[in-house]
Parts: sequence; structure tokens; C-alpha cells
Amino acid sequence: MNQQNLPQGVSAQSISLRLGHPDPATLGTPQFREAVANVMASPQVQQTLAYGNEQGNVDLIDYLVSRINREQNLNLSANNVTITAGSTNAVDMIARLYMRAGDAVIVEAPSYVDSLHVFRDHGVRLYGAAIDDEGIVPSELERLLKQLASEGNKARLLYTIPNFHNPTGISASEERRIAIVELAWHYDVLIVEDDVYRDLAFEGAVPPSYLALAGDAHAVQIGSVSKTIAPGLRIGWMATSAERVQCFVDCGTTQMGGGANPLAAQIVAEYCQRGYWDAHLDSIRALYQQRRDTMLAALERYMPSQVRWTKPAGGFFVWLTLPENLEAAEVKEEAAKRGVLVASGEGFFVNQGDGQHHLRLTYSFASLDEIDKAVRILGAVIEGKTT
Repeated sequence: MNQQNLPQGVSAQSISLRLGHPDPATLGTPQFREAVANVMASPQVQQTLAYGNEQGNVDLIDYLVSRINREQNLNLSANNVTITAGSTNAVDMIARLYMRAGDAVIVEAPSYVDSLHVFRDHGVRLYGAAIDDEGIVPSELERLLKQLASEGNKARLLYTIPNFHNPTGISASEERRIAIVELAWHYDVLIVEDDVYRDLAFEGAVPPSYLALAGDAHAVQIGSVSKTIAPGLRIGWMATSAERVQCFVDCGTTQMGGGANPLAAQIVAEYCQRGYWDAHLDSIRALYQQRRDTMLAALERYMPSQVRWTKPAGGFFVWLTLPENLEAAEVKEEAAKRGVLVASGEGFFVNQGDGQHHLRLTYSFASLDEIDKAVRILGAVIEGKTT
């Protein structure tokens, strides 16, 4: 890989199992370049380069509504979807418009580190709900909801990553999703499902979405092309009630900005309408599944018996659990000295001490040989610290 194209903190000599990025080789395909050329050659290109519709590019909204309805058995209209500048912008907008400093937000424990960062920027109070291999544990969520209600600080929002979770790679079962929806209804909590990995399922269909189970009045679904087409496009979306979409459209930043990235959105619409996204998804699913399989096989081969890990059915991530006497930060530091970059678990929890025995490994960014080599080195580091 060209040194100038490497992300910050990654050298040409290191192997990164740290970054939750798509493989750079999957970006800028001939079909994508064709979509760019078509948009730029269009007689409407000047309109595309001007300020856009506040709700977002109409062609892309129409495509997404059709796709979401087909795949999730819903009956949304164009009024139920708005385009955002990636999923980060969506999370920030929800926090800004629906939260006030001091409000209670429940997140999974662990959860996506940058979403925690966004919520903290808005001064909300974060509470972690325990998860296991099937998703959020309903009894733990109910206990937390009751506790907050009794303290006069009713939870306003539940933020969840139901499919191929970041950082653990797990997916919530349908049974768990139904139980969570019932609790959200009972306690009047808005469910925000960050579903940016939905299209990266390797094995079978994903369970029904929270949007489908809870209804658009009680859920917001966030999607993005960052993991599947290109993160540099900064194109995502939210699907929810028409009233909530109008709230997003009417907010100051949307009105001032003239819609999210009109040029990039038109390129994505062109790319998708020509069927290129579906074909690309087939290709990258096969690529990432092979890398997932390589990582799981390497973990079986090289890890000490005391180490446990998740076995994701899609997405980018494996979650490693270390022995209780071994600190993730120590392993991360020693592995980096040997040229392997990993993420330690502390930053993924509301209470950072909760992640001190976990590592997140990413298989999307490294080659098959690099994955095998990196896991072998990591296993040797762990073995050396446990003997």
C-alpha cells in the first residue's frame, strides 16, 4: 500500500487490526468512476453543484425508500428518509435536537467509541447496558430503566448497533429485539439503531430491524455507504417518522447547509440506480468473509486456551476477551512494538475500566497473510504475558 494513502498512525511496516475501515482496494472502482463521470457530464451538473434540497438528494431518497421497504418489509414514503453527512452527522443531529445536557442516554456496554464521544460532546449522561452473544440483556436494560425512572432521570434514548456490532461483532437475536422494543414502548424510550453494517452479512438474512419492530414513531434507523462504497463520500441517511424527518430538515444546520453533500449524494444515486452497489456488495462480502474466516482460523491456531473471542456473521470486528490477570493496554503496547496495531477495550465503555481485559480486532483492512501473521504475533505476546 502506498505510504501516502495510509491512515494516520499506521506505518508501512505495521499491520493494522485496529482500524474499522474498508479495504482501500475496494474504493474507486471502475463502476464508481463511471458514476462520477456520468454526473459530471450531465446537463444538470450545475444544479448538482449548487445548494441542494434540505431533506437530501431526491433520487437517492427514492432509491433508499424502495430498498428499505423491499428488504425490511416496510411501507415508508419519501417523507420518512433524510440524507445525512454520514452516520456521525446523524448521531450528532439526534443528540443535538432530542437531548439536553444532563439527559440520560443508554448505550450498549461496550459501544462504538466515536458515538460515545459525540454524546459526551452534548453533555448527556451515558449509562451502559450489558450485552452478551445475543445482544442487550433485557433484564439488565429493565433494571437500568427502572433505576433511572426512580431517580427522576428517565432515559430519553437507547443507542444500539444491532447488526455486526462495533466493537464486538455480535448481532442481536430477533427474540432479544422484540424484548427490547417492548421495554422501549413501556418506558417511552426512542430507539436509535446505528445499522451501518447491515449490508455486510455473510451468512443468511439479518433479523427484523428495530424500525420494523418498533415502528417509525419509536425508532430511528441510521444507514451509511461509508463501509460499502466509500467513507470519503460522507453520505448516510436516517429513516424514521415523517414528523421527525421534518424536524431534522427544519434545524438550523440543515437549512443553512442546503442538504447533505449534494454532489456526493447524486453520485451515490447514479451508482446505485445502475445496480452497481448490489454487485459491489456481493464482491466485498466475499472478500471480508474470507478475511473473517482467516482471522478466526488464526485465533484457533495461535491463541492461548484462556483467551475467548466472538465469531461474527458479518461486518468487520472480532472481540477478544483476555484472562483477568492480563491488561489489554499492556498487550496493545507490546504488540505495537512488534508491528501489530490493535484497539484496547477501555474506550468502548461508558466506564473505561470495564474494558481493560478486551481487545477489538478488525479484519477488513489487512490482507490474508497480514491477518495470519498479526494474530500469530498477538498470540505470542499474550502467551508471553500469561506464563
